[in-house]
Amino acid sequence: MLRRLIFGAVLAGAAAIGACASDAVTGLKPGQGMLVARLTDAPLPLDSVKEVNVFVVRVDARRAHVRDSTEVDEHMEHVLRFDDDDDASEHARRDSTEWVTIAEPNQAFNLLALQNGVTAFLGQTPADTGHFKALRIIIDPAQSNIVLADGTVLSATSQPPVEFERRGRHGLLVELEDSVEVQEGKTTTITMDIPLASSLSLRGRTVRDGFFFRPVVQGRCKRDH
Repeated sequence: MLRRLIFGAVLAGAAAIGACASDAVTGLKPGQGMLVARLTDAPLPLDSVKEVNVFVVRVDARRAHVRDSTEVDEHMEHVLRFDDDDDASEHARRDSTEWVTIAEPNQAFNLLALQNGVTAFLGQTPADTGHFKALRIIIDPAQSNIVLADGTVLSATSQPPVEFERRGRHGLLVELEDSVEVQEGKTTTITMDIPLASSLSLRGRTVRDGFFFRPVVQGRCKRDH
């Protein structure tokens, strides 16, 4: 199962790749382009699961020129470990030389409803022209859950539970294969995939034992000519 996030215009449907496209847009200041975020998903072969609801707090993009690769890896490890640390997260968000907040949906999305080309709009924002190299999705496990076919709701606090990597709000980092360029007067779309087949696993032999949710985020950009 593939979940996709699109930043710039739209998130693509059932493929396992990301897409980046630029289209003309009005209402921008000189030197700005538009970044948009959307969400979608490809089929997940779990007949006993009705919904996989992930609460997305916000989505950020990181500029490509920040630090060398070693510094970036160390910095990202620090930035992503801000569980319930409002000061740290807000500080990271305000530093526009590194991160641009693309969307703040603050709502849960049922990934199983986003299939066969269906997308969910997450948000968009004007951004100064330049290149972006990384994406960061902030999720909230406390407001996320999995609904089984019989209506049973499994969450981080239920028994059995859905076990997330961390208990509090935390970031999921995606490194794009190629940098994404925001061009003046254009709308840029970034597509991001989260394969639930490799992100979601059983804690035991059946769904009655709960799940481990360890998101594997994949991203890649394809530019339309």
